[in-house]
Amino acid sequence: MRRKWLENPGGGISEIQTLAPETEQETTEEKGTEAASTETPKIKGTETTERQETGSTQRKAKKPVKKKMLSENGQTLLDVSQGDIRITENGATGGGLSQNETSLNPKGYWITGTTTSNNIEVLEGVETDITLDNVSITIGEVDTTTSKWDCINVSHADVTITLVGENRLICNSGSSADGFSGSTGAALAKDGMDGTLTIQCENAGIEGHRCNSSCGSLLAEGNPDIWHVGAIGSTLRNIADKKNCGFSNLTIKGGNIEAYAGLHTAGIGSACVSERGGGGYTSNIRISGGNIKATGTDKGSGIGSGYGNTVDGIYISGGYVEARGGANAPGIGASYGGGNMDTKNIQVSGGDTVVVAIGDEATSMPGIGSAGGNDKVSNVTAAPDFGYQGYIQDGTSLTDYTFVDGTPFQENTAIEVGKFYTKVYFGPFRDTNQIEKDTKEQIGANHVISKTGGEAFTKEQLKGLTKVTGKQENGTDFSMDDLRFEFPEQIEAINKAKAEKKLGEYPLVFTTPNGTKTTVKVCLKAEGTDAAKVDPEHLEVTIGANSFSKETGGLTLTADDVRTLSSVQGKDAEGTTYKDEHLIPNEKELKAINDAKTAGKAGKFELTFTSPDKKSVKITVSLHGEYDKIVQDADSGEMIKAKHIISKTSGAPFTKEQLKELSRVKAVTGDDSVIETDLITFPKQEQIEKLNEAKASKKTGEFELTFAAPDGTEATVTVYLTEEGLDGAAQGSGKPSCGADSVSHPTGGNSFGEEELTELCRARGKDENGDNAILKIDEEQLRKLNEAKAAGKTGTFDVTFTMEDGPRVKVAVALTGEHTVTFDTDGGQDAPGAQTVTGGKEASQPEEPKKAGYLFEGWYYTDAEGNEVKWDFNTLVHENLTLKAKWKKKAEGTTSKEETTTAAKKPKKEKEKKPKKKSKTSWNYREVAERRARKKTGEGWGTAEEGTAQTGEESKVMWIICFMAGAAGVMTGVARRRKQR
Repeated sequence: MRRKWLENPGGGISEIQTLAPETEQETTEEKGTEAASTETPKIKGTETTERQETGSTQRKAKKPVKKKMLSENGQTLLDVSQGDIRITENGATGGGLSQNETSLNPKGYWITGTTTSNNIEVLEGVETDITLDNVSITIGEVDTTTSKWDCINVSHADVTITLVGENRLICNSGSSADGFSGSTGAALAKDGMDGTLTIQCENAGIEGHRCNSSCGSLLAEGNPDIWHVGAIGSTLRNIADKKNCGFSNLTIKGGNIEAYAGLHTAGIGSACVSERGGGGYTSNIRISGGNIKATGTDKGSGIGSGYGNTVDGIYISGGYVEARGGANAPGIGASYGGGNMDTKNIQVSGGDTVVVAIGDEATSMPGIGSAGGNDKVSNVTAAPDFGYQGYIQDGTSLTDYTFVDGTPFQENTAIEVGKFYTKVYFGPFRDTNQIEKDTKEQIGANHVISKTGGEAFTKEQLKGLTKVTGKQENGTDFSMDDLRFEFPEQIEAINKAKAEKKLGEYPLVFTTPNGTKTTVKVCLKAEGTDAAKVDPEHLEVTIGANSFSKETGGLTLTADDVRTLSSVQGKDAEGTTYKDEHLIPNEKELKAINDAKTAGKAGKFELTFTSPDKKSVKITVSLHGEYDKIVQDADSGEMIKAKHIISKTSGAPFTKEQLKELSRVKAVTGDDSVIETDLITFPKQEQIEKLNEAKASKKTGEFELTFAAPDGTEATVTVYLTEEGLDGAAQGSGKPSCGADSVSHPTGGNSFGEEELTELCRARGKDENGDNAILKIDEEQLRKLNEAKAAGKTGTFDVTFTMEDGPRVKVAVALTGEHTVTFDTDGGQDAPGAQTVTGGKEASQPEEPKKAGYLFEGWYYTDAEGNEVKWDFNTLVHENLTLKAKWKKKAEGTTSKEETTTAAKKPKKEKEKKPKKKSKTSWNYREVAERRARKKTGEGWGTAEEGTAQTGEESKVMWIICFMAGAAGVMTGVARRRKQR
């Protein structure tokens, strides 16, 4: 039966499964293997067989010649109990192989076995991976004469060792007395300043992995009773050889590792007097994970060096590290000796990192430092990762310590300790922290960043948003209920300011039951995230900033400049405050701001900041101080500049002082010295007189105003007097101003654009800095105006111009033109002709039309709602209009007034003495009598207006009466003559 080794994510084997064999043939194992190897189960992996073939196409019977076993991950299986293992550039030899490899396995080697006589060596120039699976090697003896000095030697090679199970490397190759010996070794030896050695557990490549007891382990031990026997490091036997002395390039990524050294030797580091012997020292040790315990002896550091070597470069960025030095040696650093004893570039960093370094109390050795004193120490620091803060304890034990000044810290901080027990570690970041040195009680909390306005904060929210936390003297956490608000009225002040949309930083003090306090700030910003809407149980990214104003001209604004001016701040989802450089301003927007600034232009610009979490906040950057006129004399360099003035006409005249203030006139000499305003003059006094005369007489227009500097450099600006707006003479400087004129414009054609209408009304504005401001037109007013213009209507329309956060001015825009009034008689006779009416004038009332059998009721039009409305000829016409006659059928037996009118005209034909028939349109007495009666009673035909006879009708009636009276007179005269006869 053969067994299958299952590969773990880290590249190793975690278990063995029995599989059906592919062949029952097995080769006989080498004789002479150690009895100790029988304790390990016999393991078979995939077998590889070399086969011989002839050059012909006919193959001979396959004959198994040699076999090699592979682990499931492809590594060659070796057993150190079966013999020494040597890994060369041509592959592995020994370790149970029936035949040496002819090429290096690129996957590496999986080694098992227990031995007291065999060892492992990786030769120079080899790059390989090794898995140690429950390997146990004990090698050497005091003052040995053999060449097997080391359990494992990887000198001048590049080797990665993955730990599986429990591995033990015990070395006894040392001296019985102090002094140089060529027979010394190490449990895990690496001689020379070249090559690399990496030690890791199977899960080292998994993000967030923290080693525990289930991870592989390594015990590397040099006999502590023997001189110069090493644990993990270089060997004394090669100190005189420049190539082979010194220890460097060790990386530990994981695993449970213990290293114990012999006398005058570091647990991890270079051998005694390496630097003095061959120039080698300890360099570039990197630990990023695992649980490491390294113990030195007399004149041997835990991690560092043996007697008198420089230590340059120990970088611990993760894991738990405990390093203990012996007498005359620090926990981490250079031990005592006749050499340099320099300790430099020791850096502890990360977040999940704990370093405990123990020196020697009796010989006053520090936890971290140099046996030669602080003068030998340089660049020994601790730096927490983003989101963490660092702590440094200096004491004599885990419980007897004080925090060094500056703890906790958030930046790279020097490790300066005076006692032998040092602990460096990191914890979750808090903006503010307080440690009571006597009791070691701690409390910390975060600032709050929020947009102002909106809902108030609750107490529970503030505790959650600040992530307030505290530790008691014994190191246990305070409950949330134990951490109180020292001044509850501060919450009221914060919420009041927020409700009133105020900006600023407001203090908030937390306290422990014993009175240890910390103060945070609630930062209310103009723009950004409203933290009152954030669930304190599920924090989210927040960001806030304020809009700001800056004088135009001069140098460009840098990213740091705008961060400072905007007070931008942000936090990640853990509540950790971002560093300023993490909040990035939009490059394109910042360039637009700087282009305007360097050109001396004013205006308002958007600027967006974005956090690493892609949360953004947008603010407004206002550039002010733009001058309308700048003049510099080419010879003297004298310069004068001023701004235009806007004022409503009428009112009090301008004084010279007012004109200087409103124009913000300034002047400088050729060497850029400011000239006092009193020295600036008005060279053309008549301009002021003309301006004030126009203002008094309510004239509008543009008026020149010239200023002069002492050496005669002149600048001329314009004073705009407008029909509507603010009176500059009454306003004074430092306040916004605006003005505009009412105008007329022909109706019809294209709609007004904002710019066109602004120019037409001569509308202008200046902000509180005297800079030209953009005026906005009321959208609804503009819509109505353009609808009327498009329809060809006339009339007067209100238009309001408004400055952002400033005053407004209202003017009238009159649309002018002519309209056609058309009359539709709706079947009647005598239709009136169309009238052309100037917009805003009345149409003339025409003669009434006629329609047989109908009474005319008036002229009507259809309004916007579709209703028929009688037209009042006193109404002003503002659009083309069609008026339609309205008729009412007359009652039977009646005669319309039209017919009566016609009849009244007929009597002119009475001159003819021929008899004639009565016309339907002729008048008769009965009609006259009825008409008179109706006139007396107020009754009439048709409309009320028709109840009274028109002028033409009255003359006809009088003519009839006179005619009848004359006829009666004639008849009377005839009768008298007859009697006389």
